[in-house]
Amino acid sequence: MRLWIVAAAVQLASSVLALIDVRQGVVAEVAQRFPAESAVAQERVVVAVLALLLGAGLLIAALELGLVVALNRGKRWALAASVVLAGVVAVTAVVGPVHLVVASGIPVVAVVVSFLPAARAWFGGGEK
Repeated sequence: MRLWIVAAAVQLASSVLALIDVRQGVVAEVAQRFPAESAVAQERVVVAVLALLLGAGLLIAALELGLVVALNRGKRWALAASVVLAGVVAVTAVVGPVHLVVASGIPVVAVVVSFLPAARAWFGGGEK
């Protein structure tokens, strides 16, 4: 369970790093694709893109924390959801910056640990 909390914290940190990392690229891309637009309109597009990136990171972190609560209560559906969430996070790491690779490794490890025999005993082997 603690590994998922660490995963959520690292996800938040990597989202902030991603914003810092991609901001200049987004500014350049918007200026190139929309040269006729005013600087204010271009800045609004940049802010919207960065807000979307940050919102996605916050959503993933919130889902990870929600899974912590469900896993702690021994809910079997949370195991399946954790596999799906770790897969989504791993896919975003493939297309994202390098620090997202580190952030995606933690949920993958957490999923593997969730299926070890001691963890399986916690979930009652199919009773919940």
